[in-house]
Amino acid sequence: MPPFDDTVFLKQSVEVLSFFNEEQLRRVTPDIERNAYNTGQTVLLRGEVSSAFYIIKKGKAVATYKTKTETAVRELKAGDFFGEISLLEDMPSDASIKAAEDDTVVLTIPSASFRKLLDMSPLLKNSLMTKVAERRKALAPKP
Repeated sequence: MPPFDDTVFLKQSVEVLSFFNEEQLRRVTPDIERNAYNTGQTVLLRGEVSSAFYIIKKGKAVATYKTKTETAVRELKAGDFFGEISLLEDMPSDASIKAAEDDTVVLTIPSASFRKLLDMSPLLKNSLMTKVAERRKALAPKP
């Protein structure tokens, strides 16, 4: 896929990136890697310190989180993202991500390019931290 196609996808389908204009997104799209995964293939391992921001472009993946008392699973679809915790908090991934269907395409924005986006808009970090907090709350044990 050409970088322009990725720019349009990021703008229209990834909520936390929607407030960037296309010119800003075009500054990072040439750096994006595109990888296809088949069902069951690992995209990111729990405990791994990621050096990238990942976005599902096509297909589905499953995020598996382990809490003290249970294992939680969350389905990821086109427009969903992961890897931000490692980039924002310099912590290992709290989930394992595996493709849930064949030909799942994942866009990978390298750390340096992700930092360019953060520099262009401090709102991005706030938006991502809100999403992280929402995910953690959803995974917290129910009283």
